[in-house]
Amino acid sequence: MKIAIIHGFVGGGGGIEKTLLATIEGLVEKNHIVNLYTVSRPMIQIRGILIHSILPFSLPFFGLYQRLMESNLVKKAGDDDIIIQVSSGPALPSRPDQPMIIYCHDDFRNEAERTITKYKGIWSWYYRPYYMLAQKFTNQIKNKNIYLIANSGFIQELLKNRFGKTSTVIYPPVELNKFDKASTKENKVVTISRYSQEKNLEFAIDVMNDIKTNYVIIGNTKTRSNEIYYSDLLKRIQHQKKYMRLLKNIERNNVIEELIKSKVYFHPSPETFGISIIESIAAGCIPIVPDNSAHKETVPVEELRYKQDSLIDAQEKIKKALSGDYDKFIEPLQRSITKYSKENFKKEIVNYIETLG
Repeated sequence: MKIAIIHGFVGGGGGIEKTLLATIEGLVEKNHIVNLYTVSRPMIQIRGILIHSILPFSLPFFGLYQRLMESNLVKKAGDDDIIIQVSSGPALPSRPDQPMIIYCHDDFRNEAERTITKYKGIWSWYYRPYYMLAQKFTNQIKNKNIYLIANSGFIQELLKNRFGKTSTVIYPPVELNKFDKASTKENKVVTISRYSQEKNLEFAIDVMNDIKTNYVIIGNTKTRSNEIYYSDLLKRIQHQKKYMRLLKNIERNNVIEELIKSKVYFHPSPETFGISIIESIAAGCIPIVPDNSAHKETVPVEELRYKQDSLIDAQEKIKKALSGDYDKFIEPLQRSITKYSKENFKKEIVNYIETLG
């Protein structure tokens, strides 16, 4: 089967790219012909597939517009049997009889509800074309040749409520074998997150202020707004540097090492899935997460979920986790995450694609 994958830019990392690469890997292992259509050349090497790029070089900038141009990329895939859209970008098949699978990381709420853009002045003109095309895209999601995969039961329910369309849940790939549970954990807390305002990291810092134990936030700063937010957080912890650290853009091996050493993983924001939470469990951490969104699926232990934005509840649960009260949950949690493995994802995504081919 000839399979087209539309992905504007490859090489930025993150959960979406992990999903893309695992999808490609699974299809290549089953000897499918895979055509990857990108705007600029991928920044990483991908074996066993054909790559078609509009630009003959890598361009790690203008990500929004590279995503916008996915609507043009899809026109090049007219001869492929099926199209896969992993980034949830605003692209639709040019033929009404050509099936397209969209892997949904959210319910397209921003695209569906914004009239044009929340930005003002010159920035509104930068974002305007994207949101206009995105709204056209969401208006056609109900088409019969569009098939939706949800990255969690939480997103599946939101998609059903928003579009009246049934989706299939296939959880994102997590490389569980990269993590080992340390025989002795340090009495420290870790958070992994993008340095972005919606991640609610101010709340995390406020929670940890009174606990007085070693705490580290690990994240990336891909954009200027990420850097500004990171700098603001640094100012916020200037009197707590004895206990708190903010790390940015560190090597993957160092991230894994921090998880393996830490006893508690603390997450301050809602998530549509939350790969870092699964990784923390694989590393033997006790996850403390808000009682909302997909956390109810990934952390199916009510005692480990705190009332959203409740400083006191979050602090109490972290203290109990540090003292060992929740150690009994580690083994059952680690058994529960086997369904999120990369191998399981590859098997499920390939089987789903083949049923439509």
